[in-house]
Amino acid sequence: MAGAGGTSSNSVVIYSCGEGIRNETQMTALREVFPSYDIRMHYITTGNCAARLRMEGASTEADIVMDLEGGYINQVSDSLEVLSDFDESIFCEDLRDPDDRYFPFSRESACIATNDDVLSERGIPTPTSYQDLLDPVYAGVVCMPNPKTSGTGYNFLKSLVNAWGEDAAFDYFDALAENVYQFTSSGSGPVNALVQGEAGVGFGMTYHAVSEINDGAPLSVHFFQEGSPWDVYGSGIIQGRGNRQAVHDVFGWLCTEGVRIDNETYVPDQVLVGVTPEIPNYPKDIIYADMTGITDVDEKMRLLERWSH
Repeated sequence: MAGAGGTSSNSVVIYSCGEGIRNETQMTALREVFPSYDIRMHYITTGNCAARLRMEGASTEADIVMDLEGGYINQVSDSLEVLSDFDESIFCEDLRDPDDRYFPFSRESACIATNDDVLSERGIPTPTSYQDLLDPVYAGVVCMPNPKTSGTGYNFLKSLVNAWGEDAAFDYFDALAENVYQFTSSGSGPVNALVQGEAGVGFGMTYHAVSEINDGAPLSVHFFQEGSPWDVYGSGIIQGRGNRQAVHDVFGWLCTEGVRIDNETYVPDQVLVGVTPEIPNYPKDIIYADMTGITDVDEKMRLLERWSH
């Protein structure tokens, strides 16, 4: 493995917080574009990636970190290079890091997804608002990610804190908990529960729900008045690595063509200026929630200390 600064001028180690097929797609393209480089990508969960970078800093084996959630990448930004050699103007302004330590890789939105067969079989109406989900008719059919372990879960919490105020948002989730049969540890848990028929309503990731719809699952995607919760996921270069040509080249490709491929293939929420990809059944003209402060680490820790479910 490449150590700090790399053991070979042609080696590039990438820590990716993306999962499965998304990483495979990037690696397939990277090997075609850079056949002479020894590129290795390691999947590492968001929390573990941030913890490792906080502990190891610039001595970490990784040269590039990819698709790390905005709050976490802000935590480790001191270990990342300023990206002055690259053009940030290609990215949507609301996703840019003012310190230029990372570039956006994806914007991941969330939705209320429903299993229409489950709701129909149980005679439960399709919800049209967050308040609807407090009706006892939804008892035992709602699934939500736990904000303490899931970025998606925290996105829902933060979006309602911003929309309603902190006390009203926590009062809502305390009431909703009466109808939630499971708070899952991961953001993918609720949509998986919908696909298995274990839940009728899930707080989940839009791209995940749409992927299952395109595979034939009887799901629908809904957005309430407050808008779709969302977050930015970023990529950066570890300090001291950008002067290596291989790292510079690979990062330059990842933050342009890599972003475009992922955006057009998996997560089409807009990242690049003037680029609005379309994926079958993916909602168009999504109204995004007010996510002011979503990358504020201190705010996140304070809100999660208050979370009791």
